Amino acid sequence: MRPQSGEKAIKQGGIIIHEVGGAIMGNDPKKSVTDSFGRCWDMKNLFITDGATLCSNADKNPTLTIMALAWRSSEHMLNLMKRKEL
Repeated sequence: MRPQSGEKAIKQGGIIIHEVGGAIMGNDPKKSVTDSFGRCWDMKNLFITDGATLCSNADKNPTLTIMALAWRSSEHMLNLMKRKEL
């Protein structure tokens, strides 16, 4: 069996059901929408905990990564609330 070419192996955006991106996380508010906990730079009480914070995804299921990041964000939110910072 011949391996698929890159064009056939990775589908175009909109075809794959695991779309990600749009609110990328990062270290620089000028180049990203959220910090590493999914907290929006411009709205301190808004956390994005879905696939929007991921910069790319070929065609693999990102569900476990999204779940891990959501858990991490929720623990961070809880700590902020305990310190009365949120």
